[in-house]
Amino acid sequence: MPPISILFLGNNTGYSNQVKTALEAAGYPLVSNQKQADLIISAAYGQKLPPGGLNLHPSLLPAYRGATPVPYQILNNETKSGISIIKMTDQFDAGPIVAQEPVPILPDDTSLDLLKRCFTAGAKLLVKILPDYLNNKITLKPQPNQSPTPYCRRFTKQDGFITWEEFKKGADERKIRALYPWPGVWTKIPNNKILKLLPKNLLQLEGKQPITRKQFEAGYGHLL
Repeated sequence: MPPISILFLGNNTGYSNQVKTALEAAGYPLVSNQKQADLIISAAYGQKLPPGGLNLHPSLLPAYRGATPVPYQILNNETKSGISIIKMTDQFDAGPIVAQEPVPILPDDTSLDLLKRCFTAGAKLLVKILPDYLNNKITLKPQPNQSPTPYCRRFTKQDGFITWEEFKKGADERKIRALYPWPGVWTKIPNNKILKLLPKNLLQLEGKQPITRKQFEAGYGHLL
């Protein structure tokens, strides 16, 4: 069977581009026009596409449907994520499952860490199963209508805000990891400047380089 032409759609991040690179390495011609494509494959694309293509979703569906499954899994203290390859339908993330693979969530994972790990696994899984899928050798597994978890909505910048009092008491480290790099956890110090809370107990004052909590306390202890 000659290679089919694929239209790959992603968000141009390093983790979605892993899938594109794997397809190219496996010899599948990639095209830029839907009319030229035999199959659409998407990863971290975030927009509705015509039914029939394949989508890579970083959770073990039907759990954690929606645009931001990885942050929600970290926020909910899950220990296992995964990658799901589904056939797209009219409903987001609800199409039949082609293949899945579990991916562990490590104790210090940020959303970026986990996304990279999920899509690394997804790129390998996609290339592995694609020949059988194209030859109708895979039995698709329908998903239930309802997900066991709430829908994972998109975050806004305000979702990362904590009050100065919350910061002084100690921000939730899991929230910092889950919302990194977007929207990030942040607060405003009493002089109204923005202070970002970064993973690994780092802080970044507006216009400055990241520093440790100890360094911040040495310079701004009078505000605490």
